[in-house]
Order: sequence, then C-alpha cells, then structure tokens
Amino acid sequence: MKHATTTRFPAPAATVIRMMTDRDFHVRKLEALGLAEFEVLAHDADGDDFRIRIQRKVPVQMPGLKGGHTTVINEERWDRGSLSGSVQVEPQGMPVEMACRTRLLDEGDGCVQTFDWDIQARIALVGKTLEKFIVADMEQRAAEETRITLELLEQYR
Repeated sequence: MKHATTTRFPAPAATVIRMMTDRDFHVRKLEALGLAEFEVLAHDADGDDFRIRIQRKVPVQMPGLKGGHTTVINEERWDRGSLSGSVQVEPQGMPVEMACRTRLLDEGDGCVQTFDWDIQARIALVGKTLEKFIVADMEQRAAEETRITLELLEQYR
C-alpha cells in the first residue's frame, strides 16, 4: 500500500536538516513520546551522510490485542546535501515491510517534509486490512510526534 504524508515546519530546510541529523534530537524525541525502552543501535555521521538505527518497544493497539507491545527497529538515513532521506521500519515478529523516501523542501518562510511510504503486509487474506490498520496507526501517532518535533525544533534555530 502506498501512503503519502506531509509535515510543515516554521523554519527553513537548513534548520530542520540540522535537527534531523542530530543523534540527540532522536533520543529526546523518543523520551518525550514516553518510550522508555529504546536503544540506539548504530549512529554514523560522515560528511553529508547521516544514519541512525534505533530499537524500541512500542505499544500495539490492534483489535483483540490488549496491552500488547512489539519491538521495532527503525533506521533513518539522510543526505544533508540533497535534503533527502529514507526510513526503514522493521516490526519484529510481524510479516510487514515498511519503508519511505523523505525530502525537505523550502516553502514560503518555512519548509515541508514529504514522506512517500510503501507498506506491505505479507499475510494471505488479511494483508490489506493490516496495511490499512498500520496507516491509521501511523496517522494517529504522527500528530503527537509532530507536536514534539516542533517543540524540539526551537533548539536548532
């Protein structure tokens, strides 16, 4: 399933990329989201290239599953020069592949970040239903993550 989203920032792309390519930003964001169980597995910052790989335990709110959690490995890569990157999400123990391309573009006195997701659940008969659930869950979590990101952005101005 393809899914596209956009986030608007009240700052130029040069400021936002500085935030997105700061290891401490990612740690502070996860702490602010209340995710107590996470670990930075890898972090590289070499020239224009940035990569961070984080393992975290997140709540799963699926019908019929109460109080469930899953471990997710998230890898984010950025090219500071082109203001573009990618995100790979690996939910452990789930036959789901999630990846997106992302880009920052200056617009007016701020910028926008675009996400072009490809989500694939490889489960016969219910795969499309699971993909729709994942997209709805992403949308629900995105509002809180955006709010926290905007608060943290002030530190990079």
